[in-house]
Amino acid sequence: MIRLWHTPHLRLLATLAVILSVWTLSSLGYFFFLPVLDAEIGYNDAPVFYAVYYALWLAVVIAVFRKGFLTWSDRYQPEQSRVLPILVAVVYGSFALVILPQLPAIDAGAPPDVTDLAWATPAYFLPKTIEIMFQQVLLIELVLALAAMGLTLAQLGLLTAALFGGFHLSLAMNGYDWFYVIRYSIAATAFGAVVPVLLLRVRSGFVLTFALHWGWYALDTIVVHLAFQ
Repeated sequence: MIRLWHTPHLRLLATLAVILSVWTLSSLGYFFFLPVLDAEIGYNDAPVFYAVYYALWLAVVIAVFRKGFLTWSDRYQPEQSRVLPILVAVVYGSFALVILPQLPAIDAGAPPDVTDLAWATPAYFLPKTIEIMFQQVLLIELVLALAAMGLTLAQLGLLTAALFGGFHLSLAMNGYDWFYVIRYSIAATAFGAVVPVLLLRVRSGFVLTFALHWGWYALDTIVVHLAFQ
């Protein structure tokens, strides 16, 4: 019983508590402001507001997890590629500004709750990008807290897959249909499984995980447009 309360265990419990709290509060805040802003899809109708909103949440979690974030950067990511972030920004910026407007229009008879991405405009991806960065910082601290317990990479992958996938099940409480919740939970589980390897073993792991995370939304946008044109 005493072992349970050693520092790594306390850190993990505290990390999980903070992640659950900020994840829940940020989601509740998103929906709270929708009627205030007279917005149907917040990222489309109030992109600047929600970009600032998630930038503030990003600043909060960086401040809370600053020590762990800096430790991770120095120990696991000492030499970041300078070209890769630019390449990712150019590719995904081109998707939002050039490719997205060229996708087939969504059929007016498509289910309204299929996904917000069905109605996404280029401006949608400004707050979405910052939200992804917010989630990435949470993932780094989760992986570090689990790694501090002496777990293997395989164990880390299983746990982060279960936790990140489990967090996405909470989408059901936001009124999304079951297919949306299951689709995103499965994608989040697969993503969570590879995150520890990328963050702890691969150069520029943060950029790569960000690219995978963002890439899922780009892929889902394309699939939805093609499926409901």
